[in-house]
Amino acid sequence: MPEDFRAGVRLRRVGRELRKWRNRAGLTLADAAKAVRWSSSKLSKIETASQPIQGVDVLAIALGYGVPEDERNQLYHAALTAQDPGWWQEYDDVLFKAAQDLAELESEASLVRSFHAQLIPGLFQTKSYFGALAHAWIPPASEEAVRQRAEARSTRQERLYGNNPLVVEAVIWEPVLRQVVGGPAVMTEQLDHLLALTEMANVTVQVLPALGAYPAMGSTFDVLSFGQDHYDDVVYLETLTHGMYVEEVHDVELYRLNFAGLQEASLDAQASTKLIAEIAGNMQH
Repeated sequence: MPEDFRAGVRLRRVGRELRKWRNRAGLTLADAAKAVRWSSSKLSKIETASQPIQGVDVLAIALGYGVPEDERNQLYHAALTAQDPGWWQEYDDVLFKAAQDLAELESEASLVRSFHAQLIPGLFQTKSYFGALAHAWIPPASEEAVRQRAEARSTRQERLYGNNPLVVEAVIWEPVLRQVVGGPAVMTEQLDHLLALTEMANVTVQVLPALGAYPAMGSTFDVLSFGQDHYDDVVYLETLTHGMYVEEVHDVELYRLNFAGLQEASLDAQASTKLIAEIAGNMQH
């Protein structure tokens, strides 16, 4: 096994499902290892995806734990495709690993619930808006790096379209819409693009008014859900230099509850669209 092996999020999700199988079966790591005739060390590495997980590994564990056939087959196929290369790997030099993981998760997610209190969400950003943000970074990125990151962002946004589009529910704090990023022309273009997105059946945008305290104040996050795949929801958080994931069931539930609270505190979709249009109109004067 290569010393620099790093499992992607799809493979880590397979590992977590295997651990859930073991817990459901009421087996300790040592007992489960005996059931599949492996060492405890190997089983631990499989569950944490610190080594590659093969389809035959999933089959062996499923048989050892007595997992139903349909559930076994679903995870078997997930393991087979978990290490297939994705488009995000082409941007290994300009995207930090967590950003690649986010793109990987979005490629399989059915729903993203996004709260942003500083920026237009990445899935909604225009190239000009993103470029203005990138040129404000310290130290400034090279023009080639900015170009590649903008290209990667555009590829991410393709998930909003097609036969099986990603559903996005976004809450955006009102001051984000009034922050003139890149100048009036760039910001007007961004707001007009946001208005166009609100006309899509799979996109809902709500504006959170800048009035007093609100749920999750001080936080920005994305909750990703996976529909019929039955995988647990994942929360993505991002800082200046890193991204991280929240995967513990209790913690994820708190983010879901706070997002629901944010939606309740926000204008409804129709009123939000009207406000965005008003702000866009005033931006031109």
